[in-house]
Amino acid sequence: MERSDGRLGLLSGAAPLDRRQFLRGVAATGVVASAGGLLAACSSSSSPTAKASTISAPKYGGDLKIGLSGSTGADTLDPNAIISYLDGARAQALYQPLAQLNNQAVMELVLAEEISPYNNSPSEWIIKLHDDVHFHNGKKLGAEDVIYTFRRIITGPAFPGKNCLGPMNVNGLKALDPLTVLVPFNSPYASFYDQLAYWYYLYIVPDGFNPKQAPNGTGPFVYQSFTPEQRSVFVKNTNFWKTGEPYVDSLTIIDFPDTTSLQDALTTGVIDAAGGFDGPQLAALGTASGVTIVPSHSGAFTPFTMRVDQAPFNDVRVRQALRLMVDRPQLIDSALDGYGVVASDVFSPYDPDFDHSLHREQDIPQAKFLLKQAGQENLTLKLVTAPATTGMVEAATVLTEQAGAAGVTIKLDNVSTPTFFGPKYLSWTFSQDFYTYTPYLTMVATAMLPTSPFNETHTNSSTLNKLYSQANATLDASVRKQIEYEMQEYDFNYGGYIIPAFSDSLDAYSTKITGYSPSAVGEPLSNFNFEKWYFV
Repeated sequence: MERSDGRLGLLSGAAPLDRRQFLRGVAATGVVASAGGLLAACSSSSSPTAKASTISAPKYGGDLKIGLSGSTGADTLDPNAIISYLDGARAQALYQPLAQLNNQAVMELVLAEEISPYNNSPSEWIIKLHDDVHFHNGKKLGAEDVIYTFRRIITGPAFPGKNCLGPMNVNGLKALDPLTVLVPFNSPYASFYDQLAYWYYLYIVPDGFNPKQAPNGTGPFVYQSFTPEQRSVFVKNTNFWKTGEPYVDSLTIIDFPDTTSLQDALTTGVIDAAGGFDGPQLAALGTASGVTIVPSHSGAFTPFTMRVDQAPFNDVRVRQALRLMVDRPQLIDSALDGYGVVASDVFSPYDPDFDHSLHREQDIPQAKFLLKQAGQENLTLKLVTAPATTGMVEAATVLTEQAGAAGVTIKLDNVSTPTFFGPKYLSWTFSQDFYTYTPYLTMVATAMLPTSPFNETHTNSSTLNKLYSQANATLDASVRKQIEYEMQEYDFNYGGYIIPAFSDSLDAYSTKITGYSPSAVGEPLSNFNFEKWYFV
């Protein structure tokens, strides 16, 4: 998530922490959370399928309690160093980013009122802040706080947001006035705004921020207490800059050891909402009194990862053959209990520049033909899997069965989640992973370039690298869209991912609360927008 790859082992050196949500933190505990991230149906104009809660005139008051699982054992209140869903929920309550994806997976401004190229150049950007925002200690938000945050993330101890900020010229950051920041880059970075989609690593902290002191953010809630691996208690920010919000008097975030105890807590009224369930749990919750279930179509995906630099996957015919073996609807029904949408090996379905014409179905005869052409008939493979997210091992099991129809034998190596994210993570020849939704170029920067922190496929394509640079060099939306189409076509024909499905996000709420909505991003519980929830 960002991320962490779920494990503190990575903090000490394997790779910079960055990206997916759920896997952040899970490895340390072995807790299995939901594969669902958040998005909606698979077209750029679509929206989450689950119904939003009934909106009535908001009421004030009450103590909101939410539950999550997946503590890492190294819980943090540092908003630039989050690892788990729990860390993310705390950060979203206390802090805010410049911009973020909303529940429809569309980027929108938060602390910034403008983020735009400066002098029409993709190498310089302007950030203008709202002038009515204050930190919890009363300090007014200003340009120097943004500059401090960027420098902290880029120069700090492997903060996950560093990758999102790309080729930022940290020494050239400049306050043009108290509310305006000039952001220069060492090379064109036209996708800067989209890269901020990893907002959960980019929360703005005050100049001189001290993580050892009580949190001091601009968010809707103010710190009261924090007991790692147990609970966090925050109270309403009565000076919040968004008029009328939040509605509840307090927010308590409770850590649970697993989703079974989470389910029990919701049905018995101990908590008011919970996220990260699997299909059978959501079905059971759907019959429970006083509970509303909210499944949302999601752009999150659990790819099978093929190293394109190692045999047999260094032969594109083998990669394409494996992709053609997958019966995607059957895999969704069997591995995800039907909670998913068919995908065709290309990510970011909610990006306006996503090419929806790319479509792939199971074709066993063609798969056999490609394997024979590659001299790989009766191929035997080892697939490394782990119970790191809902449906992961199940999807691997389904793939072994489907591949058998093409004469391919896949032997599963089912390791523990800590082992999966241990020293060999990102090195397995044939394996899996998990990502939440981000825009297309953001995801490319995360996993498809030689500089990417999570390049499990070891992709280093001169074609893709060149196209990525071209996309970042132009501010012309139509030109960039055509370039992104070329990139997606390349990935569709030559890539190292098998992406059978986009997984649903599975949340549940007490009927005593409302104000939430289906989430289309990557965070559970309506994107952690607790300031909008209230008791009915």
